[in-house]
Amino acid sequence: MLWDEILKAIVDAMPEQLFPLIKEVYGKDYPKGTPITLLATESSTYREAPNAPPGSRLSDIALLVNGAEYYHLECQMHNDQDMVIRMVAYDLHFAMQYTVAEDHEQGGLVMQFPRSAVIYPEKSSHIPDFLRCRIIFQDASEHIYQIPAVKIQSYSLQEIHEKHLTLFIPYVLLRLRPKLDPERKNPLEKKELTAFVDKVMILLKDEVEQGYLTQQEYDDYINLFRRAAEKILEKHAEFLMEVDRMTKPLIELPSVLQKRLYAEIDSLNADKEALATDIEALTADKEALSADKEALAADKEALAADKETLAADNKALTIELADKNAELARMRELLEQYHIPVTA
Repeated sequence: MLWDEILKAIVDAMPEQLFPLIKEVYGKDYPKGTPITLLATESSTYREAPNAPPGSRLSDIALLVNGAEYYHLECQMHNDQDMVIRMVAYDLHFAMQYTVAEDHEQGGLVMQFPRSAVIYPEKSSHIPDFLRCRIIFQDASEHIYQIPAVKIQSYSLQEIHEKHLTLFIPYVLLRLRPKLDPERKNPLEKKELTAFVDKVMILLKDEVEQGYLTQQEYDDYINLFRRAAEKILEKHAEFLMEVDRMTKPLIELPSVLQKRLYAEIDSLNADKEALATDIEALTADKEALSADKEALAADKEALAADKETLAADNKALTIELADKNAELARMRELLEQYHIPVTA
């Protein structure tokens, strides 16, 4: 579902955004830069039933913080009485997969359950503060398995801001969904939506100014907020257009500007290289044309010289022919003078 994917997207892109939530739920405060390792969320069910067909369980968020502390988070839209049983199963498999070790103090093995919580984006009066299950072991000892339920809609925007629980922002529009019913006594009005989105935008910008968000993280939250709006307001075009108008960046952020300028520089460099190649090709063509022109000029000069030579040869031949004709005529006259018959 979209709401699960939003949480996973936040954790994948900016895992440190979980630190304020961990502090809120468990009172554990991690400084910025504390190492975070995202863990695989799929675990085999082989140990649970070795003779059964291969299977697996897939949880939402699993992580290791500071190399020693494990956390497991699930996103659940609606109250489900069996959720606590699923969490027991998830955490058991998590512990078997990541924390089983030798118990050097008492012998045998030891494993540690992760710190877990279920996040509920939707508002409901039926969601308890804690999910509980009383576990009775074979020796009659008991343990109360208890994990906190994080109810996003119970936090005001001011509380979200004060506690820097920014990862709640993509879900806050869900609190307006009941008012989208036109038959409701006080349905949602455009001015109410505008005021609400304006507070969200101010909150995010202030987180950037205080250094709790980078410009890129700000952009990511805006995109996730818009995705949530598309889902919640899909049948309310006027409201969706208003959210789109308010969240569309009017001023280009430095990170976005930097990306665009780098892209333009790359494009200009590519154009420059292409132009340089074209200039080289044109220069080569020009040199080839010049060479052809010189060759043609040389051919023209050679032809002119040949023409002059032919003209001179023709003149010489004409003179020589005239001389021969004159000599032939003189000899004919001599033959006729001595009465010698001329046969040719």
